[in-house]
Amino acid sequence: MAAKDQLQTLIQRITALPEDDQAELLRSLVEMSAGNLGIYELDDDERAALARSGEDMRHGRFASDEAVEEMFARYRPAA
Repeated sequence: MAAKDQLQTLIQRITALPEDDQAELLRSLVEMSAGNLGIYELDDDERAALARSGEDMRHGRFASDEAVEEMFARYRPAA
């Protein structure tokens, strides 16, 4: 069966699915398409996390290089 025919058969099956399942498939297809184009859409949680990170940076609320190295040294496995 040709790819075009397979797609048409699949589309017919999809239209018979419940609305929620169709919406989930659509989101998945949009994400796959965006991934192939190099575009990533942030969700609301990711957008909020980035806003908090930016706010922390503006107010100097981040670990120093020394503090980060100390933490890594503490948990790094012995060689």
